[in-house]
Amino acid sequence: MESITHPTAIALIYSLGMLVIGSAIQWTFLIKLKKHHPEQWQHAGTPTIMSNGDLVKAWPTTKYLKQKLYKESNSSSGIKFCDLYRSPMIYGYFLTAISVPLFFASILLFGWPPAWS
Repeated sequence: MESITHPTAIALIYSLGMLVIGSAIQWTFLIKLKKHHPEQWQHAGTPTIMSNGDLVKAWPTTKYLKQKLYKESNSSSGIKFCDLYRSPMIYGYFLTAISVPLFFASILLFGWPPAWS
C-alpha cells in the first residue's frame, strides 16, 4: 500500500488522470463543435480528434480558444459554445502538459516505488 503514497506513484496517477480528463474534455468539445456548430468548426480550422491527438497537435485549437479567435466568426451560437468550453479546454491542456515533466522529475528525484522494481 505504501507504493501508492510514493511521490512517483502520485505523479503517475495525476498524469494518467489528466490525460483521461483532458482528452475527454477535448473530445467532447471537438465532437460537439463539429456536430452542432459546423460554421464555427470550419472557422477553427476543422480540428478533429485525430488531428489533435497529442499536446503539440492540440496547441492550435487551444491557442484558438486562448486568444479568443473564435469571436471573429459570424456564428453567435458557436461563439457562445466556445466561450463555454474555453476555460475547461485551456486548463485541461496546461494541467496535462504540466503533468508530463512533473512525472519525469518525480522519477529522477524519488525513483520508482520499491514495490514496482
